[in-house]
Amino acid sequence: METVIQHPLPIRWYRILIGIGVVINMTFAIPALLFPNELNTLLGLPLQAFYPWLENTGMLLIGISLFYLPSGFWAARYPLYDWLCVLSRLVAVLFWLYLISSSPYPDAFTPLLYSDLFMFVALGLLLYLGVSPAYRPQAMLQRGLCAVLAGLRCLFSGRCRKYSIIALLVVGFVGFEAWYNLLRVVPQPGFSSDEEHFKYAPIGLGMEARIPLYIFSVLPKVCPQQMPTASAAEGWKAFGFIFEPGHSLPVGLAQRQIGYPSVEPNCALCHTGRYRQSSDEVATAVPTAPATFLNLERFQWFLYDCAASSDFVSNTLQQINAQYDLGPIESLFYRFLIVPMTRTSLIKQGKEYGWQKIRPEQGPGRTDTFNPTKMVIFGFPDDSTIGTVDLPQIWNQQPRESMYLHWDGNNNDIRERNYAAAMAVGATPNSVLPDEFKRVTDWLLTHQPPSWPYALDNERQARGQVIWQGQCASCHEFGKVNTGQVTTSLSELGTDPYRVNSFTVGLVQRFHQFKTPPFDFGAYRKTYSYSNTPTDGIWLRAPYLHNGSVPSLWDLLQKPEQRPVTFYRGNDVIDTRKVGYVSDQPGTDSDHYFLFDTRLPGNSNAGHLYGTDLSDSEKWDLIEYMKSL
Repeated sequence: METVIQHPLPIRWYRILIGIGVVINMTFAIPALLFPNELNTLLGLPLQAFYPWLENTGMLLIGISLFYLPSGFWAARYPLYDWLCVLSRLVAVLFWLYLISSSPYPDAFTPLLYSDLFMFVALGLLLYLGVSPAYRPQAMLQRGLCAVLAGLRCLFSGRCRKYSIIALLVVGFVGFEAWYNLLRVVPQPGFSSDEEHFKYAPIGLGMEARIPLYIFSVLPKVCPQQMPTASAAEGWKAFGFIFEPGHSLPVGLAQRQIGYPSVEPNCALCHTGRYRQSSDEVATAVPTAPATFLNLERFQWFLYDCAASSDFVSNTLQQINAQYDLGPIESLFYRFLIVPMTRTSLIKQGKEYGWQKIRPEQGPGRTDTFNPTKMVIFGFPDDSTIGTVDLPQIWNQQPRESMYLHWDGNNNDIRERNYAAAMAVGATPNSVLPDEFKRVTDWLLTHQPPSWPYALDNERQARGQVIWQGQCASCHEFGKVNTGQVTTSLSELGTDPYRVNSFTVGLVQRFHQFKTPPFDFGAYRKTYSYSNTPTDGIWLRAPYLHNGSVPSLWDLLQKPEQRPVTFYRGNDVIDTRKVGYVSDQPGTDSDHYFLFDTRLPGNSNAGHLYGTDLSDSEKWDLIEYMKSL
């Protein structure tokens, strides 16, 4: 056999280049491990997509560097090892090419592609020139194939055969169980009606946004001290979830099975309301209405705080075993993978949503719409803005097509807005289910709001219609030029500015850069006031204004100084006279109620003075007509 080294100079430069590569790797690996958020910002990468994977990348780079060191110190002593180092750079090149073609952030990965491409070409050329022909790739590949064939012949002959079959069976069994318990996709059951599909079908959220079903079902018992009510029988109802007969999950949570059964939120979670005329009636659920009683923020922090408890894993396993009959293999997956992974994911989300703790509590029926997108999805630094708004209705979308909606009129593409909302709660371009999503979107086009279910005064209604046409219709009635447009300056409108200020020019630019099908956000724009929203079904959309700061239509027609400074949210009893929900006092189940304070930042009830100069009689006439919208 001839010697390995044919020309020493290329081998010497190969060793130097390996050393340079190790230094470059460590220059990236140390900040990735110690300062991941700062490195994310420097690279322009979104936090949700890459944290904590950036730390994992740092660990991987350290491992690769250790892998390179023998080749750097003893180049050409083990030529196969040297060629594997070169091959690793080629693998990196292919990986960066994939990210550049599929990621909405190609500019972040282009320098990394060029760096690894240079190292692959330079190391490969130096090694090729430095070693003798017998240790170049074509000759080594030929010898390697011969060795593999000889090994296979030995493996399946004589004494090796029994052990080979046992090893293959073990590997096959472990692989099958891992696929069955973690990756197996179980087809979704169909729903006979579009409404049932809307309420209970998944739209396709990513793994971190799903909670394993068995874990979800036992969490109120795992962390009773974290629940907002002392009543154990309340369970998830304590957060304002709506349960229907025949369903084990509340409206808005869909069951999906990828390996293990899990639950994920869908559109109905934030867009299903309810009402009743008196406290002793059974409430009527209304799909596509605002989820006025869902305390989404409190639900989030129950999950985060529960997962952070030191005994979360042991208590969860104990409750699961008491409620479900798991097989021995399934139990192992839950004990060592599924429950610990869920805990890690929820703790991570709690850190990502820590910004909520330094803002006024949202309360039931409200959420901060775009700060999660800015900080959690796109990795923006906290700019201290408050974007808390009322959850809106989503019925009757067809006449709204091409209108500028969201509270600030920042987008006029319904499907794009729907995908952006799904992305904010955890959907990704790879996880989303376009067919399921399309069925929901299409149904919303024509689904109508419920009519006012109580008696109307026809004479007052007729007089109110005249007032409506004279003072309100030009901005709030379908078919009018100003409806669904941003036509009134914020200084004239006078309502709370926090929400419109929270949606920034930088966020618009980042949305426009995100072009990974089916997510392609090109219709967003920055506005400086609020949109004139259509008022169909207005009777079921209290409290009013974009931030839900005015409890009833009667209060909205008063001067701001005469509107309630504080009131209670969380009641589903309709005030049929003022048109809103009863809000002057908490109910007996006071844990469900939230004292809304209009003096806090983002909660102002000022502005929208239209109709406030009417006489009381005219105001009652106008309200009577608005009940019928």
